Amino acid sequence: MKKTLKLTLSSSLICLAAWYFLGIARGGGADPAAGVLAPSRSGDPYAFLFEVLAIVLTIACVGHYAAAKLKQSPVLGEIVMGIIVGTLLYQLGMPTMTIIRHYEQVQQVSAAALKSNVCFSDAAHEVLKKAGLPEKEAHQLEQVLFREDVAQSYLTVNALQLFSTLGIVLLLFLAGLECDVKDMKAVWRWALGVALIGMGGIFLLSYLALSLFFLKGGNPLIPAFLAAALTATSIGITVRVFQDLKQTRTREARVVLGAAVMDDVLGLIVLAVVTGLAIRGTVDLSTVAGIFLKAATFLGGVLFLGTILVPRLVRVFATLSRGNVRVIFPFALLMFLAWLADRFGLAVIIGAFAAGLIIEEDYFPGGGQGRTVGSIIAPIQSLFAPIFFVLIGLRVDITVLANPQVLLMSLVLVGIVVICKLISALPVKSGDNRLAVAAGMLPRGEVALIFASLGKSLGLLNDSLFAVIVMVMLLTTCITPPLLKWAMAREELLESARG
Repeated sequence: MKKTLKLTLSSSLICLAAWYFLGIARGGGADPAAGVLAPSRSGDPYAFLFEVLAIVLTIACVGHYAAAKLKQSPVLGEIVMGIIVGTLLYQLGMPTMTIIRHYEQVQQVSAAALKSNVCFSDAAHEVLKKAGLPEKEAHQLEQVLFREDVAQSYLTVNALQLFSTLGIVLLLFLAGLECDVKDMKAVWRWALGVALIGMGGIFLLSYLALSLFFLKGGNPLIPAFLAAALTATSIGITVRVFQDLKQTRTREARVVLGAAVMDDVLGLIVLAVVTGLAIRGTVDLSTVAGIFLKAATFLGGVLFLGTILVPRLVRVFATLSRGNVRVIFPFALLMFLAWLADRFGLAVIIGAFAAGLIIEEDYFPGGGQGRTVGSIIAPIQSLFAPIFFVLIGLRVDITVLANPQVLLMSLVLVGIVVICKLISALPVKSGDNRLAVAAGMLPRGEVALIFASLGKSLGLLNDSLFAVIVMVMLLTTCITPPLLKWAMAREELLESARG
């Protein structure tokens, strides 16, 4: 145990030193945070990105090793390593790390400068004034924004975000590939029960706890927005753990995936209701009905038309490029449905999951013989998905733990999430692993941050309340992999004992 921790810490310091001294080599002198990126000698604007990618993938590998030694899921190692390295780099004032940590604010500055008739510096001052960041963080971000090489750093972080998103959509595509429509139809009632009970319980209990104990006597919309932010499940972490355990074909995995898709739709409705109350003081029923209609149209249309069109499209692609049809067509379909889901107002990962659901090996030349679509796509996913989870860690601000009130509020809300998810798994069919379903539905992730960012822009959430959501996201993200692994191992032991 001590040897593993020592090796993990040493590896973290190596990653940190590599990034730091590479900063000096790029022209930062003794202080790479103050230096300016040296221009690419070959003229390639993405040369710096290759350096950062190398560091991120190394961080992921170190996380894999530490997690394996501690008998934990690799995804937990990736996230924790990201937290360790990200915290150290941010404290050193590294420009790229600063942009990763404050990506939303940098995007707002860029959008304001491009859309409005204002210069970049004015846009930066305006966004920072509204952001409400602590003085030290605001000063650090301001210094980065006014560096000569900010465009290069921003380009690099944008590319990292692209690779990160690509990793998560590939992960959900593979999850869909290992299910089929009949299997998902068989569990839809239990999935709906898990989604409704989980979301309803979390919203109600969180609202009561916040309004009665922590935010008593204030604006009732504030606890409502906080409670709403905690309702949506981040499925990427759970899918990765199921994949690591080779359990993606189990009924429990299908229930969790189905419930997560429903969570996304219900989350959009909750967001529409709370936002409508915050902005107009009323709920726009046409908006709520529209979300339901769009979701039903997309999912129903994809599942129905997919079984008719996909075999024909595979034959067309096989004619165009027979040798590569198993990689080109699935990837093209994945990208198209991810885009189409976004056009319907749904998360791109729902489109990716749907793409995997409607592809069958029998559609391809040679049927199920030879290499499968999954075996071809899996290595690509294993390269990009770790970027997503390392970035989650890099973006976590653990200094929020220093505030006792934030910590207490976060622990109470995490407790509510755990209790509600345990209760939500009760409707699952008798004989299924209810604990695994509950654990799989625990993570609060990027959707919670979207809710929180919107609440902050509406003036409902201050820095402390935003930190609470970040803290809940961090804790649920970190407890899910070991808890889910334990739940699956426990079920296997019980089955072997019964056998």
